[in-house]
Amino acid sequence: MDLAQQLVRSVARTFFNSPSIDTRHVLIVDALIIHSALRDDDLSYLMSMNLKDLHRICAKLREERLLQVHVRPELREGQQRPTNRTYYYIDYRQAIDAIKWRVYHLDKAVQGNAKPASEKKEYFCRRCRAEWTQMEVLDKVDPVRGFICHRCDDVLVFDPEREAGGHEHSTKLNNQLRFITDTLPKLDAMVVPENTFETAHAAARPVVRDATNQAAPSIVVESIAKPTAVKGMANTGPQSIAVDITELEGPSEEEKKAEKERKEKIAQSNALPAWHLQSTVTGRGGKTQGSRG
Repeated sequence: MDLAQQLVRSVARTFFNSPSIDTRHVLIVDALIIHSALRDDDLSYLMSMNLKDLHRICAKLREERLLQVHVRPELREGQQRPTNRTYYYIDYRQAIDAIKWRVYHLDKAVQGNAKPASEKKEYFCRRCRAEWTQMEVLDKVDPVRGFICHRCDDVLVFDPEREAGGHEHSTKLNNQLRFITDTLPKLDAMVVPENTFETAHAAARPVVRDATNQAAPSIVVESIAKPTAVKGMANTGPQSIAVDITELEGPSEEEKKAEKERKEKIAQSNALPAWHLQSTVTGRGGKTQGSRG
């Protein structure tokens, strides 16, 4: 991990160290390497800058894959609803792959600017450092001294092995990026530890704030996107259903018996009461005969 951190720190200083680029990119990378993972307000405190500018600079570093972003909901002390908080950290595996890709494209771009062999500048002037191709010096030659420089009239030196033009740019680039090209094979020969947000946050160094810039403590809230059980909606139904299938075409003996008992109950409930079967005159059973007039 030390070698990977050294590479990322050096790359940040190489590609973000020019007057046209905000050099605070380098300081942010250094802060993340030291602290492992930082919440945006803590990083803003260390950089003495507002969150808007911080997010803008970190967006560029994220585009170059030199840092990663993690967002999680947190509940601040004294608040009722959680808010999303942004954390920054470095995934060294992704950063190394991005560095390889960038160096490869730079090398291809410089090689594309190299002149073909037919246009190679093999004549150069020791006085003014001018370079010329063979076709360019044919019209100015001294029978005794040889080819003459068009710029200062000094004698040109012929050196076909000398790298010039685009080859010089390629050589210069290789010399400038040698520390990268020498480090990458070493990293390929070893296993770079995985550095996820959980890993980086677990190893994070706390930010020590002064008394006038204390941050309100907060706790992590589980994401509401995960499905959770609703309170009071526990499943109280049967866990399994047993189905018994028979091949009988008609009702079974149990069904016949149950049907007989059902009919007897219906008959009993439909029977007339005893007072209805007795005569209201004689008190005997049977129907009463009407009186003759």
